[in-house]
Amino acid sequence: MIFDKVEQYCRENHLPIYLFEKRCGLGNGTVSGWKESNPSFNSIIKVAKEMGISIGTLMEGEKEV
Repeated sequence: MIFDKVEQYCRENHLPIYLFEKRCGLGNGTVSGWKESNPSFNSIIKVAKEMGISIGTLMEGEKEV
């Protein structure tokens, strides 16, 4: 789940999720919302870029819709 990967990244980098969201240009609470819904493709691009990983790596293990 993308939320879990972001949460782990933030934990490992001692970065609050709200600050990560701000760095990505996402609204406050956006990442937490991914527990229940899927992010937009634009959000996925921003998150992968901020994490320094490919979109494929971020999406690895996700179910196809």
